[in-house]
Amino acid sequence: MLADGEKLKNLVKNACERVLLCAPFIKERALGLILSKISDDVSVQIVTRWRAVEVSAGISDLEVFELANERPRTELTLLDDLHAKLYLADDIGLAGSANLTAAALGWSDKSNVELLLPVKQSDPDVVRLLWRLERAHPATHTIRSAVAADAAILSTERLDEGQGVSKNTEMVRKQAWFPNCAAPDKLLSIYKDPLTSTVAKGTRHDGLADLRDLHIPSGLQQHEFTREVREALLLMPAFQRIVGLIPMGITDAKGIDLILELRPSLAQPQAGLQWRIVRDWVAEFFQDEFEVAPESFLIRLR
Repeated sequence: MLADGEKLKNLVKNACERVLLCAPFIKERALGLILSKISDDVSVQIVTRWRAVEVSAGISDLEVFELANERPRTELTLLDDLHAKLYLADDIGLAGSANLTAAALGWSDKSNVELLLPVKQSDPDVVRLLWRLERAHPATHTIRSAVAADAAILSTERLDEGQGVSKNTEMVRKQAWFPNCAAPDKLLSIYKDPLTSTVAKGTRHDGLADLRDLHIPSGLQQHEFTREVREALLLMPAFQRIVGLIPMGITDAKGIDLILELRPSLAQPQAGLQWRIVRDWVAEFFQDEFEVAPESFLIRLR
C-alpha cells in the first residue's frame, strides 16, 4: 500500500493544467518535494495559514513563501481559519487528515498515522470547500515579515535550557505555566457563572484561576470563548512547546517527561497529574486539529 506522500506525488505529477495544495501546516522540505514533481506548465495554488505561535513551534515554515515565489505560475494564499487538507490535480484529488509535512506524508522516521482518500472536484463537499477558499488572500512579503517578527518574539520569550530562575519572576511563572483545572469541559460554565453550583468547589476555584492567568475577556459567546482560550494557551511557552511536538505524537510517558523537563520541581506523581490535565485541555480546546487515541492516550494530529 502506498504511503500518503507517494499518493500525493503520483497525483500531482499527472496534472495537466492546475494543482491545488491546501493544508494549514506546510513545511519547506515537503512542499519542495511535491513542487518538484509538477510540470512547469502547470499552475499551482497553495493555500495555508500562518500563525506566529505555530511558526515559532516549528509546525509551519515561512520559507514556503520563497519556494512559491521562485516557481512560475504559482500563487501562495492565506486563510486564517483553515483546517481542511485538500490536494487537487485538475479534477481529481485527495482529501483527509495529512498536512503537507514530512511527518504527515510518511517521509520521516516517526511518521503520523494519517489518511488521504480519493475525491473529485465535483464532489459537493469539495465544491463547498473551494468556495470557502476563495476568501484566501495573497501572502505578501509584508505579512511574512510581520509573522516572522512575532514568531521571533515568542521564541526569545522561552527559557534557555538549564537557565534556571529569571530575575523576572512573572516571566518565569509564564514560561512554566500549565492549567490547574482538571475539568476543562466545565470551564465555560465557570466562565459564564463564577458562582455556579453545578461545578465542584475545587474545580471552580482552579478554573477561575486559569481564566485569570489566561486573561480571557468577559461577555464571549461559546465559539469566541473557545478561540480565546486556545489562542491564550498558545502564548504560554510551555504549553506551546507541547503543542509543537504533537505532530510527532506524544505518549503519556513522553508527556510526563516533558512536564518534568519544564517543571523540574514537580515530583513524578504530580507530573503525571499535570500531564493528564494538559492532555485533557488539548482534547477540549484543540479538538479540530488533535485527538487523543482512546486506548493508548497518544495525542496526535487528526
